[in-house]
Amino acid sequence: MAAKKSSSAKSSGGAAKKSSTSKLATTGSKEKSLTELVGALAETTGLTKDKAREVLDAHAELLINELKTNGSVQLAGIGKLKMGERSERQGRNPSTGEAITIKASKTVKFSGGKRFKDSFQ
Repeated sequence: MAAKKSSSAKSSGGAAKKSSTSKLATTGSKEKSLTELVGALAETTGLTKDKAREVLDAHAELLINELKTNGSVQLAGIGKLKMGERSERQGRNPSTGEAITIKASKTVKFSGGKRFKDSFQ
C-alpha cells in the first residue's frame, strides 16, 4: 500500500488537488478495490475486515439470487436493479472494420432512486 501512496504523490498536483477539494476527493478518482471497500466498511461499521467481507459477499449473493428469481431488486434509499436483455445486433470490428454479429445477452440495469439522485446535485 505504501507503493500506491508514493506513486500517487509523484503525479503532478495530486496531493494539492486532494487537499483542496471536498469530501469526495478522499476516495480518489478511481474505483475502490474489494480490499479497499472491505476496509472502508469495516472502519465505518466497527466490524472486523473478515466480517465486513462476509457481509459484502452475502449481500452480493442475495442480490444475484433475487435478480435470478424475481428479475428486479429494490435497494431502499438507493435505487432499483433490474434484469434486461440485449438483442442480437450488428457491429464492426474496430481494428479491421469488418461487420460482425454481436450475440444477444442479459444485462443488469440500475435506476437510481430520488434520494440517490438528489445527493449528487
